Amino acid sequence: MNQTNPAPIAFPFPYGNKPWKIQHDFMLNLYECIDAGSVGVFESPTGTGKSLSILCGALKWLHDKTSESLETRIASRVQEKISQLPHAIDDPNEPEWVRQMERSRIEREARFEVEDEVQARKERMERLEVVRKMEKRRIAARPTKQMRCEAKPSKVEQDETDFLVQDYESEDEEAVARAKLLSELRDGDENAESDQETGEIEELKIFYCSRTHSQLSQFVSELKKTEYSETIKSLSLGSRKNLCINEDVLKLSSAPRMNDACLDLQKGKGTTSKCPYLPSEKKELRDFTDLVNASVKDIEELAHLGKSKRVCSYYGARNTIPGSQIVTLPYNMMLQKSTRESLGIKLKGNIVIFDEAHNIIDTITSTYSVTFEKHQSYFQKYSKRLKGKNIVYIKQILIILSALQSQLFETAQMKKAKGSDESKKAAEGESHFKSPSDFVNELRVDHINLFKICNYLEQSKLALKVQGFTEKGSTSATVSTDGDIFVAKHIPALQQFHLLIQALMNVSLQGRVGIILAENDSSSCFKYLLLSPTDVFQEIVSEARSVILAGGTMEPMAEFKSQLLGFLPQENVRMFSCGHIVPATSILTVALPVGASGQPITFTYETRMKDNVIQDLGNTVSALCAVIPHGVVCFFVSYSYMDHVAAKWKASGVLAKIEARKKVFFEPRQARSVESCLNEYSTAIADPNKGVEGGRKTGAILFCVVGGKMSEGINFSDNMARGVVMVGLPYPSKGSPELVEKMRYVDSQVNGITSSEYYENLCMRSLNQSIGRAIRHKDDYAAIYLIDKRFSNSRIREKLPGWIRNASIQDVESLGGAISKTAQFFRNKRISETASIA
Repeated sequence: MNQTNPAPIAFPFPYGNKPWKIQHDFMLNLYECIDAGSVGVFESPTGTGKSLSILCGALKWLHDKTSESLETRIASRVQEKISQLPHAIDDPNEPEWVRQMERSRIEREARFEVEDEVQARKERMERLEVVRKMEKRRIAARPTKQMRCEAKPSKVEQDETDFLVQDYESEDEEAVARAKLLSELRDGDENAESDQETGEIEELKIFYCSRTHSQLSQFVSELKKTEYSETIKSLSLGSRKNLCINEDVLKLSSAPRMNDACLDLQKGKGTTSKCPYLPSEKKELRDFTDLVNASVKDIEELAHLGKSKRVCSYYGARNTIPGSQIVTLPYNMMLQKSTRESLGIKLKGNIVIFDEAHNIIDTITSTYSVTFEKHQSYFQKYSKRLKGKNIVYIKQILIILSALQSQLFETAQMKKAKGSDESKKAAEGESHFKSPSDFVNELRVDHINLFKICNYLEQSKLALKVQGFTEKGSTSATVSTDGDIFVAKHIPALQQFHLLIQALMNVSLQGRVGIILAENDSSSCFKYLLLSPTDVFQEIVSEARSVILAGGTMEPMAEFKSQLLGFLPQENVRMFSCGHIVPATSILTVALPVGASGQPITFTYETRMKDNVIQDLGNTVSALCAVIPHGVVCFFVSYSYMDHVAAKWKASGVLAKIEARKKVFFEPRQARSVESCLNEYSTAIADPNKGVEGGRKTGAILFCVVGGKMSEGINFSDNMARGVVMVGLPYPSKGSPELVEKMRYVDSQVNGITSSEYYENLCMRSLNQSIGRAIRHKDDYAAIYLIDKRFSNSRIREKLPGWIRNASIQDVESLGGAISKTAQFFRNKRISETASIA
């Protein structure tokens, strides 16, 4: 903050411009964090207006910064230029006249640059104002029908020749390889350089990142409520799947085929004519970017704009990046360096905000980890039709695949030779991790230039061609190694191979490569595991002006400090946590160490499968359902345990007792069934006895899984969750080879958390997200039940969300005590609601 201007900051805020105190404190701390160029970790529970606080705080800073006087901007530019000099401008070894001349030159250049930028921005604002007025007139006219796209989409014909790789030639492969390697596969685009030819001034930006497009759309909806929506130049970035407007491309069955078809349409390859939506002149792109920036649009509105103007929304959006001030995009686009470069995202001097940031460590780890499994092929069929360097490179790829195959076989045989005990361990999933350099040495393929192989795979698009051939031929084939095969489940196998080779060469990251043996040999695989997200995150922090990590529940905080921010001095990290907007009287948290039988109850791996424990849990849940009104959400540690418990309850009659009080629902394993399940659950809460004569149900209960489809991103507000039941502590399986290796790495680090702390943090982060589903706004209320003796542990409690700790946790010695507190809690809420209505 500028200490010469102590006047309080007024943050423009919707809803009568009267933010709550916790919202004002959030915005003020965010503003100061950005202004100081720090990294901030901000915790604000759901229902406290976190998104609006982020928006208003960050946009206020952006507005103040871009409203600085001309002289202030020139002075800043001078300092920036001086800091980039290879020598000190006040070097006493240089004559005074030389130093003065250089300073005058820098000041003159800075003034010209800033004045030119001011004029360019003025001209663009005038264009945007014209566009805004035209849009307002169009909306006021209320057209009876939407504009229709007149251009006829070109037909994307795909025969077997489409899956052939074009002749590959490169005069300087080594130079190209060094420039483009050590990065993830790009998004299949060959026009990254031309994307930025808009001629627009690069605006100071806020990059807002979240996990899903639905979360980003909610953020854009909040942006539209602010006073900045009339002037801010915003942009929503997405993939081809979200933004492509060519119907024939959209009909293709997978993202790889869409990418491949899009590239072919750009070139007008074979029988395919060029895509009619690709603008042929820069003016078309400029006009499109003006339309995008003229008003705030979400991803769907951006796609519709492309259709109505017959301009590709995907490439149009990318060209809009330089002139935009706030850009929303999914996590993976920001976290992958290659994707940032492909999109033309420049972080220098800009602000990066990660919302739902409790996911960021896992997201970085999963983004940079690679699994390569066994599977089959394409080479024989096309070998006679491939020519030149294609055959040379494909044969080298096959040699590497054969070496991987041999490595896998030798490791499996070695373990089998050690005896039955070792075989049992392997059947449970034993791993053999080593450094990438050691792994490559053991493959014995040092005669092959892996940089050239990677460059060939990237330039030839072989992975996409093979995937297209695979889908066209309705086989599961990819690249053969004399009968044995390799594939990835969700990404083209050869693309996974490419990613694996890239990972092996990326010595700048803390990674290990392992062979994970499974009981079924076909399920054995190679795994590149990123052990530390620090290097990936540090690159973003070092480039950006400020990075903000925000979430509803950021506990346990220790992990962020250790794994993400350990490279930063303590004074460069700001922590902010605000309480919940709901009063403590609206939250009842009960730690229940015993079951209905009165016996201590724990759900450790050793005890949770016991029949008496499962029966005790069922009777406990049944008793709670008798006093909790409306909806109850009950979380289990896994799908398999939930299914096992449900089967036991059904056999013993406990499930029938629960069903007598609440209509029962179980979280579906298929994502496509989640919405219908939630709709039925909501309907049952509103009218639980519909169609049942003499029914006595008081609502519904939904059994879910921690880390499942309903533990994040689903709002169980109001009657959807008057009660939340947590069954045990969701510790991950210690039998996971990846977890074992990660814990070994954590223990090897100096001044970090221990592996046991890391393991506990994994559990608590998942638990906190689940129990936070209930309280969603200031007038909401709910009872939370922590069923497990281990919840009495003070260390566990310290890692629960602050809003739960602040409302106090009620300890009871029996189920009767929990029932009594529950009845009193809901009785008080009914009295309060009745008084409010009166």
